[in-house]
Amino acid sequence: MKITMKLDEEVDRIIKQALDEDHASSDITSSSLISQKATCRATLFAKQDGVIAGLSFFKKIYQTFDPLIKISLHIEEGETFKNGDALATLEGSTLSILACERASINLLQHQTSIATTVSKYIEATRGYPCDILDTRKTLPGLRNIQKYAVKAGGGKNHRFDLNECIFIKENHLAAITPQKNKSIFEDAIQTARSKHPGKKLIIEVTSLNMLKEVLKLKPDHILLDNMNPDQIKSAVNMASSRGIYLEASGGINLSNVAEYAKTGVDGISVGRLTHSIDAIDMSLLIQHEKE
Repeated sequence: MKITMKLDEEVDRIIKQALDEDHASSDITSSSLISQKATCRATLFAKQDGVIAGLSFFKKIYQTFDPLIKISLHIEEGETFKNGDALATLEGSTLSILACERASINLLQHQTSIATTVSKYIEATRGYPCDILDTRKTLPGLRNIQKYAVKAGGGKNHRFDLNECIFIKENHLAAITPQKNKSIFEDAIQTARSKHPGKKLIIEVTSLNMLKEVLKLKPDHILLDNMNPDQIKSAVNMASSRGIYLEASGGINLSNVAEYAKTGVDGISVGRLTHSIDAIDMSLLIQHEKE
């Protein structure tokens, strides 16, 4: 997958923070027991099935800490792996390999878990032309790598930040007073577009009546919030041939995502792709040590 300059900068920041947080250069246990000259070979094994994401960042942690560490990656980003598969092999200073072990695996497990979860949603909706989208429900400071992992798993990224596009939500509408002779939707959309004419505009609706009114105003994208599949299907029919992207969101999980995809909606956003992830288990094991 393509690594953008912004993502690369974020990864550098996260790596520095992770190594500083763990005091990787001051591992008193390893330095007490192991010679500075000791070298070893270690292999990273998967302990569950999954879809890999973040191996290049795993490699970069070690290369940042100790450029002499040799790393061989045995799988490509976005590929599936099985329990017991060797994902990477490292050779070099034993102290360096142990110093970066937890920080590197933490980051890799987190991204891989996201990619694996996304892949399950992709599989559940296979056969339907429906995007699986992430949200801004990400961990502070980790948004870029979390959204990278979503793409590695086959999903697509929603907006990255508040400046990327106009997104009029329920709380925005509750906080404004429309001008006379205008509906709240008309006032909000026209005002936002006049101030940011080049930005994509998304608006959230929570009922078919709201949708009917909003469709007349021709936003670029409509979020259908907390509607059931029958309501989503009706919304798709109402918006047919208008060229407006329809997104379903709210209460959607692996058990019901296929029902939503069947409606013909363009995209489904799922917050749990990034905010409720169980880490895929992995282990880094030293095969032998030598002076």
